[in-house]
Amino acid sequence: MNNPIPSGSLGEHSQRWSPDDLIEQPVRRNGLVQWWYDNTALPAAPANASFIRREASRKSHLLSTIIFWLFIMFLLFIPACFVVPNHYIIWVDIGMLVICLVSVFFNRVQRPEVAGLLLTIGFELALTAIIFTTQPLDEPSIQQYELFVFGELLVSLLSPGSVFLVMLYNIGIISTSLFLQPHTATLAHDLQTQGAAILIRPVGVQFLVAFVSWLWVRSAFQAIKRADRAEMIAKLEEQLETERKTLEEGIKLILDTHVAVANGDIGTRAPLTQNNVLWQIARSLNMLLDRLQRALRAERELQRVTLAVNATVQNIQQATQSNQTPSLPLTQVPEIDPLIVEIQGKTFSYAPSIFGQSVVRLPDEP
Repeated sequence: MNNPIPSGSLGEHSQRWSPDDLIEQPVRRNGLVQWWYDNTALPAAPANASFIRREASRKSHLLSTIIFWLFIMFLLFIPACFVVPNHYIIWVDIGMLVICLVSVFFNRVQRPEVAGLLLTIGFELALTAIIFTTQPLDEPSIQQYELFVFGELLVSLLSPGSVFLVMLYNIGIISTSLFLQPHTATLAHDLQTQGAAILIRPVGVQFLVAFVSWLWVRSAFQAIKRADRAEMIAKLEEQLETERKTLEEGIKLILDTHVAVANGDIGTRAPLTQNNVLWQIARSLNMLLDRLQRALRAERELQRVTLAVNATVQNIQQATQSNQTPSLPLTQVPEIDPLIVEIQGKTFSYAPSIFGQSVVRLPDEP
């Protein structure tokens, strides 16, 4: 069982983390390399992009790199095309240069799968054309069979499962060329004496490269998916941590508001904004406090009116007991003072109420 690390064993800075610690940030290169990527591949996906978008950007940049080196290789091979016995190679080489340029176009317009398929098919057909235009087939020429592995490596980087289709195609072309294509006398003699050994080597290389590249790319893809899940978990953990802090802050503000109201500060309010998850609760609490404040204000006003009425009644009762005309002072209560002004110096009589109670009737002024 893993024991938690005590808070004092690490510095405050080392305990802070961010998804940026796990997420690989886009790296912008300088010079010719960055210019090539800017003009031949998809833009680099930001760190917070989805896995599908970042994977598409990664494959596009990988394909752009492959196209660049293939283009350089075929370009540098042009002088050698004029010294080899097969004069068709120059046309195949130029054709591959054109295919590289077309693949760049598809890769740039967000179709890297089309660019990769075109590049793979073009390379396979180009090598097939070179092999079948080599007449007659001699022993040095059969070494070209092993170049088919580049097609397998290329397609495995883009679609690992398709590598076996390319492998079967390569084995078919190798077998057809080795046994059906015209040979030199030396090669024909060697095929009769050790044909199986001659066939096993290129076929075995195709099997080996296909399975190794499939396992390698498949493992790399699974590692990328695991890394993406780790990045997603890191983002969710940071989001949960942010929400937790926001929730704790909101709870503290609401609790402070309750404490302030309990201590008599009825005018305090919960200062939460709409960005806080507890904003609705704070809004309801503030509305309740507004109503409570109005109720308390009304209660205080009622108490003032009640005290003023009681004081006025006492003055009238004391004047009546002393057989004096009541002299009623103003109470500084706006609800009572107008009534006091109106009844100063007036005599009142009682009349029966329609409800069985007496009511005060004011006489006409003299």
